[in-house]
Amino acid sequence: MKTPRNRGSALLLALLLVAVVGVLTAGWLSLVTARANYVEQLAAATKRRVAYENSRSLASEFLLERLISSTSGTAATFALADPTWGAITVPAWSSAPLLSVEAPAGVNLFSPGNGDGYTFVPNDNANNYILLGDGISNTPSIPRKFQLRSRSPLLSGTLLVSQTPTLTPSATVAFSGLDTAGLTFLWTYPTSIGLTSNSYTTLPGVSLFSILSLGGNTVLMNNLALPRQIANPRTGGASFYAAGQFDALDNSNPAANSSRAKVTTAAVNGLVSDNDNSDGVTCTADPLGLLPGTVTVTLDNPALGNVLITGNVLTLNLVGQSTYPNAAADDLPAILILIDQSSGVLPIVNLSLQNSRRVILAVKSTAAVLPLVMNFTAISPSWRLLLELENVPVNINAIGFVSQIGGIRSDRSVLVVAGSVRILPENDPKFLGQLATRTAWVESVAP
Repeated sequence: MKTPRNRGSALLLALLLVAVVGVLTAGWLSLVTARANYVEQLAAATKRRVAYENSRSLASEFLLERLISSTSGTAATFALADPTWGAITVPAWSSAPLLSVEAPAGVNLFSPGNGDGYTFVPNDNANNYILLGDGISNTPSIPRKFQLRSRSPLLSGTLLVSQTPTLTPSATVAFSGLDTAGLTFLWTYPTSIGLTSNSYTTLPGVSLFSILSLGGNTVLMNNLALPRQIANPRTGGASFYAAGQFDALDNSNPAANSSRAKVTTAAVNGLVSDNDNSDGVTCTADPLGLLPGTVTVTLDNPALGNVLITGNVLTLNLVGQSTYPNAAADDLPAILILIDQSSGVLPIVNLSLQNSRRVILAVKSTAAVLPLVMNFTAISPSWRLLLELENVPVNINAIGFVSQIGGIRSDRSVLVVAGSVRILPENDPKFLGQLATRTAWVESVAP
């Protein structure tokens, strides 16, 4: 039989149970509400992060595809179709990026420039930051410093660069008789690879190569991750850059970025004799003025500057020094010898003695059918030389073993027909990098 006390205890227990369930329910509802708020805030934060990263990518693309191929620009804002998903505001700039000789403020040893090179920062003297959008408003407001870095790959440890054929896309690329004491970069797949190399790298999606070291061991591909870089300073869009095409010696998009703009002297006239060697250049012409002449360049002449040849030269003699190394030649400034022809047969290039002066031999032809012929006339010489070739295959003849200190950048075949050539790094380029063609990439830091 239940007493009043028992009924009171049961009622109290029931009330207590209801209170506990109420507290638990309220807590559960509070937790669900907090979780819902967290998810909502996380979604907003995620959208901000996505918008911010989109803006960073947009800034990098702008620098690589628009700014690099220009000489000036006004401040402007660019955005995706929906600005809340990414937008940038770029300050004005007033010079060609790849003419910059400004050293970067910091050193990035993981960059394609191997810790060196030049930098260009778009600025209007009041603001050197690009403003990024994060989706909160349609107006970009987050400052971030972007710099367009550039350097010759031949001075960055990549001693042989095989670009994609540009002016003649159907041309084949092959190598023979070369040994690279550094990295080989293959933008395209050669039909034959008769070379040895310390290491090599290529683009994603390109088949692996079978390359041996000088000691006969199989070389594994260098797959170190690097930022996106372009091989060319002209307009053409992302597809042009991604293809590894090369049009840097003489182009009009813009002309200021090309090697031709760096040679301000008049072209050598191979039809007129000139025996005055005061400037380091002489010419022996056909007496009748009908046939191309012979031009001789004395590399250790202190008065020698950049040299331009546009045609009418049958033979080009580059005269070095009798000994290597040569301190006097080493102290002379770097020079650029540019052969830029739109018609006619390319001259035969004879390289005599040895050379300690920093020299770039750049050759471009829009109509070349026969390969450029280069003859090293000394026995096993050492030559300081950067060789840059556009639409020009080359046949090299050597007597013995040539040590080339510098590198080769070409979009056609490089064949050593006689002897062999070992490419060694240029460890003391000084101002050579200002004359050489460059690759470019983007780096950025928060303010």
